[in-house]
Amino acid sequence: MSEPTVSHLSGCCQNDSGVSAHTDTVRDSFEDIYTQWYPQVIRWARRRCVDPQDAEDVAQQVFADVWHHSGRYCPRRGGIGPWLYGITAHKAADASSAAARRFEGLRRLMVRPGPKDTDVGAGTVERVHMASSLAGLSNRRREVLFLAYYLDLTQPEVARHLGLPLGTVKSHTRRALRALACLLDERA
Repeated sequence: MSEPTVSHLSGCCQNDSGVSAHTDTVRDSFEDIYTQWYPQVIRWARRRCVDPQDAEDVAQQVFADVWHHSGRYCPRRGGIGPWLYGITAHKAADASSAAARRFEGLRRLMVRPGPKDTDVGAGTVERVHMASSLAGLSNRRREVLFLAYYLDLTQPEVARHLGLPLGTVKSHTRRALRALACLLDERA
């Protein structure tokens, strides 16, 4: 398969003053790059990601990085294809690691022994109520609560696990608990 190219991407990595001479060239060609390379990037991402939705997210992240970090591309180091492949491989690896962490958390939850409650029916109703209320939260807030309350992670551990600042985890927790309380009150 011949590699699609964007012919007007040329120049050197740095001009005489050491500043990137082509920073705007990638941005100027962004529409062409996206149009020509998106199908290939999505194929690479699908090969590397377990979840098809993750592959779509990876492809979007790749082109966001191309836009934001256009100055990192240097035609002397290689064509645009290998540069895009490298970004895709890194983003897909990050997505796969995140999926593995989510899976590990669910696996730990599944092997954890349940409470020794004699009234199984009441506990089941309570869990169904809680699960449907949790479904009303955003994915991020639900994930924060899951890590904190089901896996017993501390807020600093949750922050490290999700790659978020501690303050963000604390505010997500506070807002999620407030929203969950409102949802449970509505259903009571």
